[in-house]
Amino acid sequence: MTTTSPAETLDVLVVGAGQAGLALGRYLQQRDVRFLLVDAGERTGDVWRFRWDSLRLCTAAEHDSLPDLPFPGDAGTYPGKDDVADYLERYAATPDLPVRLRTRVIRLRRSGDHFAAETPTGTLRARQVVVATGPFSVPRVPALAQHLAPEVVQPHSSAYRRPGQLPVGPVLVVGAGNSGVQIAEELAAAGREVALAVGSRPRAVPQRPLGRDLFWWLTRTGLIRASVDSRLGRRLSRRRTARRRCAAGAGPCRF
Repeated sequence: MTTTSPAETLDVLVVGAGQAGLALGRYLQQRDVRFLLVDAGERTGDVWRFRWDSLRLCTAAEHDSLPDLPFPGDAGTYPGKDDVADYLERYAATPDLPVRLRTRVIRLRRSGDHFAAETPTGTLRARQVVVATGPFSVPRVPALAQHLAPEVVQPHSSAYRRPGQLPVGPVLVVGAGNSGVQIAEELAAAGREVALAVGSRPRAVPQRPLGRDLFWWLTRTGLIRASVDSRLGRRLSRRRTARRRCAAGAGPCRF
């Protein structure tokens, strides 16, 4: 826990002490700058602890490390959510990163030559601010959900924990990202009738082609290090743009 004074102006304030914030904090620590990480959680890693019970990473343990601390676990195994939460908590303590928990930033504004981040316990000041809260902190629920009959139970994936919390009957899972597919698979394995809805046909590859984890192949071939400016990067960028235009009805659906 940091002892930074509320009146002190930091070099860098990092909002969010998840994997991105902690990794950044480690690099800032190596540069010997005055910084602080703040997080709204009670414990480091809480954002992982409060996901569904069976959640597992889609990347094997050997690819899940943050700088200077290997992720525990055998190669080729897929950590669960609690494994990730415990690792993040240990990571914050190992290099003694300055993390202030139970500190939610409720407003961020420019104040002269620095930024002012207002929290319930006071204002933090920093010359630079990095927002590392991630893109999935606020549940996205389609507007049509409010028009469904009241008897239709519709929890967001952030509130889902296990099959037993859902009432008896068929289940529609909306969204075929990692969360949607994992939850749909769990429900099907529990004997539930499940349908998976997605706006456009998802492109998927096997998790373990030819017996090796996908990221093993990406690392071995060098594809994982391809830059956005490389030939492959430009090609993937064009395909991603085409898929988005297709989903929005603004272009042909041929990739």
